[in-house]
Amino acid sequence: MNELNRAIGELTAEVRGLRRDVQEDRQTSAKHRQGVREELSNIVLRQTHLEADVSSLKHKVDAHEQVTVEIKTLRTKAEGAGTVGRWLIRFGIGIVTLAGWIVGAYTWLTGRPPP
Repeated sequence: MNELNRAIGELTAEVRGLRRDVQEDRQTSAKHRQGVREELSNIVLRQTHLEADVSSLKHKVDAHEQVTVEIKTLRTKAEGAGTVGRWLIRFGIGIVTLAGWIVGAYTWLTGRPPP
């Protein structure tokens, strides 16, 4: 009987030890789960900030793109105006040269300058 009581005592002690181990495991698991939740919350927060930053950057790039398109359009118009200006200058020089030749021919033919 003594041996049975001792075996029951040992078994009870082991059950208590197992309960204590299970309780410690539960507490440790709860702490780890809380840490995972906090880390996941931080990751979600950082991702939200990144999405906001990317959205802001997208709007800035779109605005810069509009300005770039406008500048390209103005540059093309300025190049066209420059080309037209060069042709008008050449045309004007041609007209002045032709007028000079006409005045020269008139003076040569009549012997006097034009009226």
